[in-house]
Amino acid sequence: MDQIINRIAANIHKFTFPDQAFTRCRKLNAIDLIKLILNIGAGSLNTELFKAFPDINFRMSASAFGQAVSSRGNRRL
Repeated sequence: MDQIINRIAANIHKFTFPDQAFTRCRKLNAIDLIKLILNIGAGSLNTELFKAFPDINFRMSASAFGQAVSSRGNRRL
C-alpha cells in the first residue's frame, strides 16, 4: 500500500487541478493526506486528526484540514 501511495504522491500533479497543488512545503503533504483519508474511521474529524497526529506541533484543526483539502484543487475525494 505504501508503494502505491508513494507512486501517487510522486505523480500528484496528474490528479490535481491546478498544477500548483502540493508544490509548497506544508504540514500536510500528499502522502500524509492520502494516508489520513484512507485511515479515517467513524469518529469525528477532530478525533481522527488527534489520533493521526498525536504531536500537537503537527496537528491541525478540522477547519484547517477542510480548508487544506479544498485548496488543493481536489475535484472529489
